[in-house]
Amino acid sequence: MEDPVNTENRNAGNGGDLVKHTLYLATIRFLVGRKPWSDGLFLRECHAGRGMYRISDQTRRSRLACLHSDPASAGHPLLLQSAQRGVLRPLGCWPAADQPMEWYAGSALLNAYTLSDASPASTVDLYEWLPETRRILRSVLADLRLNLPVNTVLPEEQDQEFDGEDYILRSVDGWGVQDLILLDPFAMWRQPGDQAKRDRYGAIIDGLIARGGEAPSFILFWTWGRHFPAADADLDGTAEPVRNGYSDLRGKLHKGGFQLVIVKWRWELQFAMWVVVPEAHVTDLREDIDLHCRLLTDHLTRNGYGDLSHPDVEID
Repeated sequence: MEDPVNTENRNAGNGGDLVKHTLYLATIRFLVGRKPWSDGLFLRECHAGRGMYRISDQTRRSRLACLHSDPASAGHPLLLQSAQRGVLRPLGCWPAADQPMEWYAGSALLNAYTLSDASPASTVDLYEWLPETRRILRSVLADLRLNLPVNTVLPEEQDQEFDGEDYILRSVDGWGVQDLILLDPFAMWRQPGDQAKRDRYGAIIDGLIARGGEAPSFILFWTWGRHFPAADADLDGTAEPVRNGYSDLRGKLHKGGFQLVIVKWRWELQFAMWVVVPEAHVTDLREDIDLHCRLLTDHLTRNGYGDLSHPDVEID
């Protein structure tokens, strides 16, 4: 369980993860309840990570303990709590009610668990850059106590880095409406040094738009950090746009006839997610995401999750 080169491990269970994972779970459950995804959803996750994370930060451990508390509304489950418990309990990592959270399940396991429960005909492809992180992910997925569906973790070679974004770019023209792509671009700032990354995402979106009515659904997770005014300025037109910047990418999607569900929140850092599904489902999915984000926020506030100075999750 050691991959010290992966600096992203320290971010597990932070304020970005809690909403991001809730939105992933809500979207997956929404889609598999409808055609054509009810016949099988093909999940393709980039930057999949290691699946299981030890939480060493004491403040974060104590905050995550609120996931033990029962939700106020029995009619609406707290998706993140249910999935965390469903993954951690079989592995013997779900703590007693009076203990802090020592482990946190990442999106690769949460999503696979959700699909195994809701849509066993689905498949999960997981793409991860670092070979040591992939090794850990394979080990966790192979644990028979989890009873997860068959998953593919690319590539098979154990000692090579793997560019999942490039794989998606090269493969997207062969994917269709039953596919759901999860992309994690982090920050793509206005500096010239980020242009190649912006252009890659522009090419991915161009490839999705070219599929027209057969395009996969996809979710982009943006980490805008503490310097989020730069992103806001790009999006609201108060700054000169850059090629394949935030406003340019959004404009491509709108021009291609794609609607977005936009989710923004500011917990520790500024985050945003763009969710793109077929137009017929956008309104209902937006309402479902809003419901589950409100349930999460209410639960965290009621059970003492630190200082949520900006508790609202904005859904547009």
